[in-house]
Amino acid sequence: MTSDPSEADIKGSVQADNWLVVGWFTPDYRALAENFAANLEVYRTPFHLFSKSKSEKGWNTWRKPSVVLEAMSVYPDKTIVLMDVDCILNGDIAPLTGIGGDVGIRVNARRARLLWPMHKRVVLKATSQVAVFHPTEGAKRFASEWERQCAQTHYSGDEAAMLQAFLTVPGVAFTQIGRPAMVDHESAHADRKPRTLKERLKAIERRFRTGRTQAAKEAGLGR
Repeated sequence: MTSDPSEADIKGSVQADNWLVVGWFTPDYRALAENFAANLEVYRTPFHLFSKSKSEKGWNTWRKPSVVLEAMSVYPDKTIVLMDVDCILNGDIAPLTGIGGDVGIRVNARRARLLWPMHKRVVLKATSQVAVFHPTEGAKRFASEWERQCAQTHYSGDEAAMLQAFLTVPGVAFTQIGRPAMVDHESAHADRKPRTLKERLKAIERRFRTGRTQAAKEAGLGR
């Protein structure tokens, strides 16, 4: 355990009973984590935000499953609610912990049209902004597979790895948690300018997709 307060974990004042919120941050995001902690305290939410050293690759969300496994080791009999520290809680999150199965995640599906008009496909996307892990072997097995998938360099981010784990790990009972009404999410990187060619292409694609979706809504389509 570090003696430097600036590198210490942030824990809530409310004693964890059957569940707690877990997140993680690096030193340059400590202020964001402290704001999130204050937000959790408002709703008397038990939590443990793990402080991690900054990776050589900078901000790296691939650590998420490792943090989940660490939390499951520290709190072996408690349900873990993984949340990004740039989430905003606006209500009691306790009902989310009552889901069935081993793991609760959100997987979205959308239809995508390829260049050839008759070719269509369904695209799946998982989000790791909020996820629930019960203290079961199935949940631990999923987190371990998620961690293994994150180690595969050909996956671009933890959410692609989460989806791959969701599709391949056996013997795990999942619950689709949808978008929790009591949680808002504001990306800590929303205002950061894209630096690499890949990031620039993603930004262009995101603007195109957002505009297309908005146009479809205004036209009364895609509902």
